[in-house]
Amino acid sequence: MPTAGGEGIVTRTAREVLADCEIALEMLEAEQDLGRWRVHWAGALALVRAVGHVLQKVDGADPRMRRQIDIAYRRWKSQKVSNAIFWEFIEEERNNILKEYRFNLHPLDHVDVAVMMTVRHPQSGELSQIPQVVPIGENIYRPVLDGYSEGNDARDVYREALDWWNAELTAIELALSKSSPTAADS
Repeated sequence: MPTAGGEGIVTRTAREVLADCEIALEMLEAEQDLGRWRVHWAGALALVRAVGHVLQKVDGADPRMRRQIDIAYRRWKSQKVSNAIFWEFIEEERNNILKEYRFNLHPLDHVDVAVMMTVRHPQSGELSQIPQVVPIGENIYRPVLDGYSEGNDARDVYREALDWWNAELTAIELALSKSSPTAADS
């Protein structure tokens, strides 16, 4: 992990929140009760957005770190399409829940999924496709209703958000280690 002057991980507090996000994802994966899952989801989205707030306010207390964080935020703003996970999921979904208590997820215990079954006639061998609706229960599939990653399982989108944060924190740490006065001495 990059360091700044031997001080250890420079996004330490943001990475601590990110580690808690991993625990939140584990809880979402294991929970079958829809009510409890929804509560875990609200907490998970608050945590995933907290990574950025903690990055700015706590880890960014160091002026050199703050410069790298500001550069990253400007990049995220100027490249909104390539950072859509931040703007359209991390930011927007957290706001939906914490400001309006509106969930952009399939709301029922069972999700009906349309599938096309291919069957072979036993005598002729002819293939036919038969549309069928299959209910999926036990909270195995909790699709995003619209917007970013519409139709994908919410946990998969959350995993994408955690991976994005990890990559962004690593990029900030690397940029800081390259701009560090001690980096030239190494």
